[in-house]
Parts: sequence; C-alpha cells; structure tokens
Amino acid sequence: MSDRTEAPTPRRLEEAREEGRVARSQELNSAVIMLAGAVLLQGPGAALVANLKELITTSLTGLPEIGLTGTWSQEWGYQQVVQLGPAVGIILLGLLATGVGTTLVQTGFLWSTKKMGFDFQRVNPLSGLQRIFSGQGLVELARALFKLGLLGLVAYSFLRGQAQELLQLSQMDFITALDHWFKMALALALRMGAAYFVLAAVDYGYQRWRFMQSMRMSKDEIKEEIKRSEGDPFLRGRIRAQQRRLARSRMMANVKKASVVITNPTHLAVAIGYDQATMNAPRVLAKGAYAVAQRIADIARENGIPVVQNIPLARALYRTVQIDGEIPPDLYMAMAEVLAYVYRLQGQKLKTVSTT
Repeated sequence: MSDRTEAPTPRRLEEAREEGRVARSQELNSAVIMLAGAVLLQGPGAALVANLKELITTSLTGLPEIGLTGTWSQEWGYQQVVQLGPAVGIILLGLLATGVGTTLVQTGFLWSTKKMGFDFQRVNPLSGLQRIFSGQGLVELARALFKLGLLGLVAYSFLRGQAQELLQLSQMDFITALDHWFKMALALALRMGAAYFVLAAVDYGYQRWRFMQSMRMSKDEIKEEIKRSEGDPFLRGRIRAQQRRLARSRMMANVKKASVVITNPTHLAVAIGYDQATMNAPRVLAKGAYAVAQRIADIARENGIPVVQNIPLARALYRTVQIDGEIPPDLYMAMAEVLAYVYRLQGQKLKTVSTT
C-alpha cells in the first residue's frame, strides 16, 4: 500500500461497486434491528406481549389440571398459532424490512450478482485461521471486546438503577411481576439498542474509511485507467495531428477558390472568397500564421490570385473571423476597398457590398 498514495477515481469506485464491494457495517444492521424489535414490541407487537403473558399464566396455572392427550396438544398448538401468528408475522416482516432497508441505504441500493457465487476461500479453514491471527483479526477482536464491554456497562447501569424494583418482584403476585419484568426488559432493550446504534455508526465510519483506503491507487494505476478510459495519449496526439493535417489540406484546397489573399505581409495571411451572385458578404476560406501564411500566399500566386498587403485588415480578419465565416459589418468598407482594387486589376466592375 505504500505506493498507493492517490485517492480512488470515480471509475475505480464504480468498478468496485459493480463487483459488489462497498462500505458496509454489519454492526449497523444489528443495531437498527435491535431498536426496531424493541419499538415493534411496544407498538404492533404489544398484542404479542399480552398473548405471551396469557400463555405463560395459563401454562403455569392450568396445565397441571389438564390431561395431556394428543388431541388436546393439537388443539392447544393450533390455538396458540392462531393467537400468536399474526403478531409474530408483523414483527418478523418489520425486522426483515428494517434489515433490508438498512443494507440498501448503506450500499446505495446496490444489487450485484457477482457476490452470489460460491467462494471456497470463505470456507477454507486455513484462510479463516489467517484472518483470525492477522492484524485485522486482532482489530476485530478488540472491537468485539469493546462492544461487549460497552453493552455490559449499559446493562449494568440500568439494572443497578432498577435493583429495588427487581427485589420487589418477589413480593408481587405472578401476573403483576410478569408485567413489570416485560416493561423492564423492553426498557433495557431500548437503552442497549441506542448504545449499540452509536457504536455501529462509528463502526460504519471506520468501515468506510477502511474501504476508501483499500481503494487507493498508485500513480501508475491512474495513468493506466486514463489510457483505458480516454485512450493512449500518444495515439490521441497522433489522431489530433492527423485531423489537423486533414483540416489544413482542405483549407489549402479552398485557397484556390479565393478572390484575394490579404497578408500582414509575412506573419499572417487570410484568403477571402466573394461571389456577388451567391454570397451576402465575403467569407474567410483559409487563414494562417507564419509558415501556413507563407504557404497560403504561395498557393495564391501559383493560381493567379491577387495577394494584397493590408496589415490592419489582415490582423482584424485573422483575430475575429473563423474559417468559412462571413466578415463582420464593421470590416465591410475596408474589404470593399480591397475588392475594388482587385476588380480594377482584373478589369471587372464591383457591385456594392450589402451591409444588411
């Protein structure tokens, strides 16, 4: 891990997610389920608690007087299923929904089939021993002991505060004592669940930090990922160079269609095309600087196209007009003077350039 100094890229995290590897705390699931169970027993599960108390009372007081025959046992079991079944079903469904919901929230609603296959390493005894006696195994052992100690402390502090009431249970009748015992058990479950939830939230933060550490990348891995996602930089450079050559070749071919080439005189060259019948305004067919400008001027001379030196106009056209774009209205007058000069050289009559 010493060379993995860079934070994971979004692509790296996405690949891990596709493989089912995300930050997740099993402790958080257990804590939320514990809290949900205590809440359900006080709400929808209150009927279950009442039925259980009645069942315990009936069993202790009535069973000694009843003959335990097979028929009676079947009827009694059916009766208990009918009474307890709906409440047990509600609680089980609630706990199942709580566990699934907590997992989905932690994993960002992840559904990956790659973790469903059988992995021999998970059941390999040697791998298990290596995990137990590894540094991570010692960390897990320390966490388990800390969790056990914290929950034990919470339980001890609660029961210590209820010591007087616990002693008084022996002086109450059975039904009243059983009712008090259920209330204390639920209160203890809520306190332990809350403490466990705080511990689980810290554990989730630790698991997320550990996951992000395991996802860290080296500089070489980042370079390789960039190559995979964007292509080899050398190849991309060659492609761009080829594209520039093709664009330049098309641009140079357009110089032969120009009406005039305006230069700076050697630094810049702009080839202008104008057809009074088909164009509203002159257009820039090609432009370039230095060597490209020289090549544009040479092609123009080879094809008998006038080359006119006009430094301000050449600079303005090169800076403000893109290739195949029309010249702006503020340059119409200067452009008209150049075209008029060219047409006079060619013995043609210039029509006025429209400014609308």
